[in-house]
Amino acid sequence: MADTRQLRENLAYLAPYLTVGFLVGLALLLAVSGVLLGTALAISGHLPSVEALYTPPSEATRIYAANGDLIASLYQENRANIPLSQIPRMFQRAVIDTEDAGFYRHHGISLRGVLRASFRNVRERGLAEGGSTITQQLARNLFLSNEKALSRKIAEMLLAVQIERRLTKDEILERYLNQVYFGQGAYGVEAAAEVYFGKPAQDLTLPESALLAGLIRAPSYDSPYDRPDRAAARRAEVLQRMVDLGDITAVQMRAAQLAPIHLVEKGNAGFIGIRAPWFVSYILPPLLQRYGEDVLYKGGLRIYTTLDLAWQAQAEAAVRAGIDRADHDKQNVHQGAMIVLDPQTGAIRAMIGGYDFRASQFNRAWQARRQPGSAFKPFTYATALLRGIPLTTMLQDDPISYTLTDGTTWEPKNFDNKWYGWVTMRFALENSLNSASIRLAERVGPENIVALAHRLGIESLLQPTPSLTLGASDVTLMELASAYGVFASGGVRAAPMAILKVTDSKGNVLEDHVPQRTVVLTPELAYMMTDLLKGVVRRGTGVAANLGIPQGGKTGTADDYRNAWFIGFTPTIVAAVWVGNDDNSPMKKVVGGGLPAQVWAAFMKPVTDALPKTDWPRPAGVVDAVTCGTTGLLATPECPDPHPEVFIKGTEPTTYDQSHGTSSPSGAANPATASAAGQVAAGQAAAVAASPTSTLPLTVTAPRSGSEVAAPFLIKGTTRAGATVHVTVQVKAGFLNVQVADADAPVDASGSFAYLVNPAVKPAGGTFTIVVTATAGLDTASTVVSVQEQ
Repeated sequence: MADTRQLRENLAYLAPYLTVGFLVGLALLLAVSGVLLGTALAISGHLPSVEALYTPPSEATRIYAANGDLIASLYQENRANIPLSQIPRMFQRAVIDTEDAGFYRHHGISLRGVLRASFRNVRERGLAEGGSTITQQLARNLFLSNEKALSRKIAEMLLAVQIERRLTKDEILERYLNQVYFGQGAYGVEAAAEVYFGKPAQDLTLPESALLAGLIRAPSYDSPYDRPDRAAARRAEVLQRMVDLGDITAVQMRAAQLAPIHLVEKGNAGFIGIRAPWFVSYILPPLLQRYGEDVLYKGGLRIYTTLDLAWQAQAEAAVRAGIDRADHDKQNVHQGAMIVLDPQTGAIRAMIGGYDFRASQFNRAWQARRQPGSAFKPFTYATALLRGIPLTTMLQDDPISYTLTDGTTWEPKNFDNKWYGWVTMRFALENSLNSASIRLAERVGPENIVALAHRLGIESLLQPTPSLTLGASDVTLMELASAYGVFASGGVRAAPMAILKVTDSKGNVLEDHVPQRTVVLTPELAYMMTDLLKGVVRRGTGVAANLGIPQGGKTGTADDYRNAWFIGFTPTIVAAVWVGNDDNSPMKKVVGGGLPAQVWAAFMKPVTDALPKTDWPRPAGVVDAVTCGTTGLLATPECPDPHPEVFIKGTEPTTYDQSHGTSSPSGAANPATASAAGQVAAGQAAAVAASPTSTLPLTVTAPRSGSEVAAPFLIKGTTRAGATVHVTVQVKAGFLNVQVADADAPVDASGSFAYLVNPAVKPAGGTFTIVVTATAGLDTASTVVSVQEQ
């Protein structure tokens, strides 16, 4: 009782003081509350609109290879938005357990978190911890800065309450997981999964989920790249937290802690660290022009390309190894480039623009214009074939001289400083003879070569000069590869194509590209060029590129060894290689048949090993004959150099080579008859006169020379009764120059003959050259009539 009485007396004594203390404390509490309320009211009047919750955040543009692999991400903030259903539940729980365990219970603000953070801040005399919920963090990420200030904290809490009123918990979590920063430039879980592990978020494992969840607090401090021990320790904290909250078992935790983390190479995200920078630098300018920088870097475009990543890696390795080898051999070669196309579609499969993208972003595969040297010669030979000149045509390879406008003399020589005299067109190209090629260019007309080269895909300015065929006009590697693709594809030009499709972030198609294909050569002429360029690789200057498969190609070496090229192809691949120096300084005797051909072969061998070794099918309009290499005429048993040759039907020789003997096969055409037909077929004569010693009469009565006709038309005439009459007809119109008739005409008892010309090709304004030859025993007579198609 005494103790109770004493307590009462003490309380009575302290009562006035307790009352005063309570009143003072209450006043202080009200004052602080008033200040906070006033501050909150002031801040609420200036809060940003939460309508941005419904605006899709900026998203990185993704660029994909032909097989769907990611090549690059273009972004200001590397982000890819995905629905919550594609985010593993284990990752969701790792983040919630670590960042905001009461997320599904509170209404945007956690009083427990605020008190915990307040006590720590008082203890450390600063704003060391914010106590922010996931909703508050989302508000800060979307609307506020990371400034550590009371006003920002209050604004964060007010915004969090508004967000909770507008969105469900799952909607808030989805937005948060797509917004939060994980380090290494990755915003959101999808980008983080790609940047750290090279996989989509839906494939994240428990150890990977725990590591990423642990990064949210301090992504730089806990970086697995820069501080792997710290990252492992932080991952262990996350896993322990998940055990404490019942989301995983202790057994799962121990297995996850022991699991190794396999990170992708650091810096794989972003433009500088992309897997194919030369290719991306090629497609980027037109994309920027079409969509603008804001959409390209923030709009989440999906760009699907033609690139083959395996071929890209193989091409890069081949180019770098070749230049390294040249550097070791002190050949003064510092740069190289390679372009690989599908000739059937124009799809760009690989592009290497230089030795090292980090050192120089100039793309030598399509931006550099250089002299192609002899790699340009095939356009001259294709022009000749277009004009009906067969590969057996003899060209003179001997000294040739030109006086230039400045008074100097130009005397082109062959690479080996030798002269070969009279050679066939095939021999001249296979061995890249300069004088013979110039004479052929003069014969077909440089302006016609320019026109054909442009048709095949050369877009650069070309000068129709005698040096054109030797590659005096600058072109790009891309242009050469594309033009050679016409030969590989059977005469069809497929414009280079890098982008297949572009969609927005929701999959709506913005662009959808298909191959742009145009027929520019006949299948017969393309086949002839392919067969001609096969010989370059089998026997000529390109033997270093010979893989023993159906392939064609051509070497090119510019003056003073400043540029060296090799362009080669199969039915399914065209690859072009250039080596040289940016300052145009000479290399040390590097030729197209050397280093470039070797680089080409190093790339192509592993690529073609996995592909069918198909050859080009021969068109019906291509025939063959055994010719004598010394004259280009049909070979006799006495020919010292017989070999088979292909011809566009109607241009094959019909005259036997008699220079090595007098024999000719039984049943052979009369030499005079064959000579007349062969000369016209080769385009080497405008007229053939009747033999002055012939007593055989021959008159063509219709059509008259110089008249106009409309095909089909009738050739009529008279000769001696019992004679044999042979008719050949050649039609020429522009690039077209083909034989449309080669047959005997029936002769009646009075010596009259008639033959109906009904060609498949009837060009308006074309010229028909008609050669009629009559034979009776040893007596022959020939005459020529030229008429115009109406």
